[in-house]
Amino acid sequence: MLAAVVAGGAAGCGPNTDAYVDLQNAMKSHLTDVDHRPVTSVSCTPHVHGTMRGDTAHLHCSVVFTDGTSYTADAQIRNQNDGGRHNMPDLYSWDSPPSK
Repeated sequence: MLAAVVAGGAAGCGPNTDAYVDLQNAMKSHLTDVDHRPVTSVSCTPHVHGTMRGDTAHLHCSVVFTDGTSYTADAQIRNQNDGGRHNMPDLYSWDSPPSK
């Protein structure tokens, strides 16, 4: 099940930040703040620097919660700049964690 679709461009992330790092930060923030499941760490592979216009990168992410439980999520980074659209943020999506 898909957990979230989050637009990139969070504060502190600049054009030199790798896309996978932005995804990891978005997952950690969303799972902690929105799903109320505090996260210790998120680690995604492969280490994707960026995506081409209109493309989607597929990653696998390991999430560790502060209670010691963990799960593995399939995740995507979608570049929204296609057709006539420009300067659009990446979209991040990933599988939901299992129920508590």
